[in-house]
Amino acid sequence: MRDISEYIYGEDYAERNKAFEEEMSRIEDRHAEFFKSRQPVNETEEHDRLHHHYALRTASGQVSFTFNQGSDLPEDIRQECKEAFHRIWKYE
Repeated sequence: MRDISEYIYGEDYAERNKAFEEEMSRIEDRHAEFFKSRQPVNETEEHDRLHHHYALRTASGQVSFTFNQGSDLPEDIRQECKEAFHRIWKYE
């Protein structure tokens, strides 16, 4: 089955979105000790996860990345996330 975002936003968006999700997963894996040492936000998870700390939004064809209010990610992880967003979505 194809990604619903491809139907809504197009193939380029779907490919970038998949690449971004994969990169965020790699960032979480690189910092596994940090996330595994923290309480889960969701009771169905064993520990904290990176996806609880950010939001990716699309409006009028533009994608934006923000950290959720209250996120206490260390600056080095935040920087890796910002760099991944800019590299994949090509926004300044």
